[in-house]
Amino acid sequence: MKRYEDALSEVLSFVSEQVPGPKPRELTEATALRGDLRMYNDDAGDLMRRYFERFRVKDDGFCLGEYFPEEGEGVIGALLFGLLNRKRPKAEPKPLTVGMLAQSASTGVWDD
Repeated sequence: MKRYEDALSEVLSFVSEQVPGPKPRELTEATALRGDLRMYNDDAGDLMRRYFERFRVKDDGFCLGEYFPEEGEGVIGALLFGLLNRKRPKAEPKPLTVGMLAQSASTGVWDD
């Protein structure tokens, strides 16, 4: 088990190296992978596979779809498909933040 502060420092560095494209000026605990870093399903899946391996976090209970809907889903996709198919839109996905990654890296177990 690591101290949270040490895990946070390592996760911030890891995310900064792994995330493609432009990043906010400063990554923090509150930085959301989907919202702030504009990561989507495929890139997020790759990053999370590397994260679980790099930080030796057990991924039991982690479901990528809870945080990153399939392409074409999310609020806009759900509304468009809902209007066309007369279905209720799906709920907004859960946020996945750097702080959540750091917490699990410090304990070695995924815990949202």
